[in-house]
Amino acid sequence: MPNNSSRWANLVLSFSILFGAIIRFAPTIISGAPINDGGMFYVMIRDLELNHFFIPAFTTYNFQNIPFAYPPFSFYIGGLLNSIGIPIIDLIRWLPPIVSTLSILAFYILACLILNSKSKGTLATTAYALLPRTFSWYVMGGGLSRTFGILFLLLACASTWALFTKNEKKYIFPAILFGAGAVLSHPETGLHTAAACVLIWLFKGRNIRSVWNALLVGVGVFVLISPWWGTVLAQHGFEPFFSALHTGGNDTLFWIPWVTFDFGEERFVTLFTVLGLLGIVVQSFRRDWFLVTWLLVSFIVEPRSATAIAAIPLAMLAGIGLSDFVLPNIENIASKTFDEKRDWTFYMAGGHAIRLVLDYVLLSALIGGFFYDISLARYVVPAKSRDAMNWIQTNTPPDSRFIVLTGSGDPFSDPILEWFPTFASRTSQNTIQGKEWLLGSGFMPFLNQIEILQSCLNDAPSCVENWATTNNISFDYIYIEKSTDRSIPGLLLYELQQDPEYNQIYTNADVVIFERK
Repeated sequence: MPNNSSRWANLVLSFSILFGAIIRFAPTIISGAPINDGGMFYVMIRDLELNHFFIPAFTTYNFQNIPFAYPPFSFYIGGLLNSIGIPIIDLIRWLPPIVSTLSILAFYILACLILNSKSKGTLATTAYALLPRTFSWYVMGGGLSRTFGILFLLLACASTWALFTKNEKKYIFPAILFGAGAVLSHPETGLHTAAACVLIWLFKGRNIRSVWNALLVGVGVFVLISPWWGTVLAQHGFEPFFSALHTGGNDTLFWIPWVTFDFGEERFVTLFTVLGLLGIVVQSFRRDWFLVTWLLVSFIVEPRSATAIAAIPLAMLAGIGLSDFVLPNIENIASKTFDEKRDWTFYMAGGHAIRLVLDYVLLSALIGGFFYDISLARYVVPAKSRDAMNWIQTNTPPDSRFIVLTGSGDPFSDPILEWFPTFASRTSQNTIQGKEWLLGSGFMPFLNQIEILQSCLNDAPSCVENWATTNNISFDYIYIEKSTDRSIPGLLLYELQQDPEYNQIYTNADVVIFERK
């Protein structure tokens, strides 16, 4: 590639990384607090430290004897950084966007390998850096584990691709190291990493030497992660792992997002989704099915987190759609002199229409990303809610059990529900986090029951009591959240104030707490 063209490619890559970093840090900067989840991880980091960095049998989160079976890599990183003086709450806030930004560089390495072109890899990286689905789950507090997982997934796939295409032994150890890192970071990402690496072998391996190399990688990963799974098995047996297998949300409609292509979460113009569809068209004509197959396999392997993983091949397909379909046709229309043997960077240097198209793509995606950030920044525990939780910690018995009503229909997008056990140091009977290691096949039914409970805000106290009886749950207090636009306290608040069986013991502008007599 000519030096001038290389300069243009590097410039586009630099802007993509810069803009990608900005939109990853913006939600935390805007909110001033951890985004959405992370309360359980906060406690698990503390538990690990208090146990002198040996994996404890249980986490103290929510005081329900939840097995400490979660892959612990991110907790060790958090604990080590906390031990040198960085508060855990700051780690929950800042580590996810930091590592998510590093993932942009890891994606660039992988994209250049798979697309066999630095210029196409650059455009794919632009899509990855700015596509909301590539950062939405990873900049949250709970992204502490997810973002390490996706970083290692990208690096493991890059190492595996190089191993099976270049057949050099030097890639075996990185593949083992990064593969183990993915498994030790996040349970679902570990599954997706294994599936992606098997897929790479199916497309690029399938010879005696690659079979041997694949076995070496598999055994190496198994050995490296053995201290974790060995400890969990010694303490709990296989039960926590069997239980976690029931939490993926598998159903017969897992393929719908793959067909509708509505998982990019883009605001306004769905640029990268459309470009990804064009990339599928281009790859179909070329009979190159790897990226399209990876999209589908993500939904088959583990539907719950499939959209986040599918965003990786989608971004590469968007890079292909932009590089091999849109830009050549734009330049053809503008100048009638396009030479297909040259790539887009050559025409960038000439100041043709391609520069305007890329400017529009970057600007439009950046604006969409900012609007997405604004909505994401709403998912925090407000100050008044934190005050109420601090009051609970000081003024209620340590064994108190709470029903927490916020009005949110999604327990996984309810920061108050997850952070309540952390900030209040009391049991929330309707917090779902951690139950994946306990309930097994009962996880999904209980998840549905938690969603049903929130409708009791517009019903009588008997609604809450009947729910508790149905689910064999006891409670001492009802916490009602009024601080978010998702919460609309109605009949229940009025009825509780009139009910002689309940006593209002705390109120502020956002929260009301009732004690059950």
